[in-house]
Amino acid sequence: MLGIRLTAKEQAVVLAAFTKRYTEEHIPKWVKSACLAHPVQFSSDKDWLEHTRFVVYAEGYLDTRAKWCESSPTWPRNPELRAANQREDKGNAEVLLDRLTHPREF
Repeated sequence: MLGIRLTAKEQAVVLAAFTKRYTEEHIPKWVKSACLAHPVQFSSDKDWLEHTRFVVYAEGYLDTRAKWCESSPTWPRNPELRAANQREDKGNAEVLLDRLTHPREF
C-alpha cells in the first residue's frame, strides 16, 4: 500500500523506522554531501510517502514486522533521472508475477 494511504499514526511509524530515505526534509547518515553522486530522491517526506509502498495485512493496516519498503524516486532536482525511471508503477511482487505468468521465450 502506498504510504500516503496509511493512517497518520502509521505514517509516523514508517517515517521513524525508515531512516535511510533521502528527501529535502530528511538527509540520512549515508549522504555525506548533497552532490551529483547522491541526488535528492524525493522533495519531501510527503512525496516519499506518495511514492513508497509498504507491507500491509489483508485488512489494510501496516505490518510493522516488515523491515523493507519499495520506493520510486521522483528526483526533484534532477529531471534527467525522472526520464530514466518512467515505467509502470508496479511493485516487485507484481513484476515477478508477470514474469512467471508471461515468461519470455528465448
